Amino acid sequence: MPVLSYERPADAALRDFLKRFFHDLATPLSAVSLHLEGADRRLRKGADPVESLNVARSELGRAFDLFDLGRDVLLEEQGIPETIAVDDLAAEVSAGYPGVTVEGKTGAAVLARRVSIASALSALVVNGIEAASAAEVSLNLERDGKRIRIRVANPGSLGTDNPEALFSPKAARAGRKWGMGLARARLAGAQAGGSLRLEQHDGRVVATLELPEESV
Repeated sequence: MPVLSYERPADAALRDFLKRFFHDLATPLSAVSLHLEGADRRLRKGADPVESLNVARSELGRAFDLFDLGRDVLLEEQGIPETIAVDDLAAEVSAGYPGVTVEGKTGAAVLARRVSIASALSALVVNGIEAASAAEVSLNLERDGKRIRIRVANPGSLGTDNPEALFSPKAARAGRKWGMGLARARLAGAQAGGSLRLEQHDGRVVATLELPEESV
């Protein structure tokens, strides 16, 4: 009889993050090795190795930046799960970004790590502001049975037919680090038993954080 195994959403999300993170970290490190070898070959031929060395240094800088971001996510002090009023948390997060609006109410609570969920919403809001402006970003709150949905929306385009690619830690748009913020938010949602998806709706980008309601 086969042994059935069950992987918790939080474990699956962490495994996915680590897989993407180490893959993305290997890319600039491989480039460093390649260009150092190129510099060595040029030097042996009596050619100027500076261009190859400069590229290697730039790629090494990218690797260090990505490593620091990933380390911050993995070592972030998260606290213990607690009952959080969704409407209050959304208001608290939006207050840190003047111009961001909150629409709707749930009257519900979720069981989650406050720091993690607040950081997740902040990351999604920052992504929206960087894509548009604070005045065009909204947090839409909705309750559907026992599911709570927080939608962070802004005008714009994902620029890809594969939204999952934007969850890669190195993914960036217009030079900004979208991917790490999305990865952080997905981890936080999974730890609370929820999920995060990114979609294109007409001319708006919508990140939906869905969480189970806490029974009280």
